[in-house]
Amino acid sequence: MLVVVKNLTDLQDAIDRLCEFLEEREVAYDNVFDSKLVVSELVSNALKHSKGVATFESEVTDGLIKIKVSSSVAFTPPEKSFCSDVYAEHGRGLFLVDSVCESRTTNEKGEILVTIKVR
Repeated sequence: MLVVVKNLTDLQDAIDRLCEFLEEREVAYDNVFDSKLVVSELVSNALKHSKGVATFESEVTDGLIKIKVSSSVAFTPPEKSFCSDVYAEHGRGLFLVDSVCESRTTNEKGEILVTIKVR
C-alpha cells in the first residue's frame, strides 16, 4: 500500500487508510496502534523537515509489518534515539518509534524503513 501525504490534514486520512489495510489482514489491535504511532511520528517529521511531500509504503509479510517513509528531501535521522525531558514539547518521536519497532534503518535515498513484529 502506497500513500502520498501532502500536509498534516492528509495525514489523518492516510492513517485511517493504513488502519483499514492492516485490519483487512487481521493484524492485532496492538500492532495496528504501533503502526499508527510510527506513521504519525515519521510522516509528520518528514513533512515538517522537508517542506514538501511525504510518502509511506506498508506491507504485511512473514510476521512483520514493514513501513517505508520517504520525503521530497532526503533526511537521515540519528542512529540512536533518546527520550527528551518529560516536560519538553518535542524530541520523543524517534524514541517512541524505536520502542515499538523491531528495527529501523535508513537507506542511501534517505528513506526510513521500520519493521514491527506481528503478535
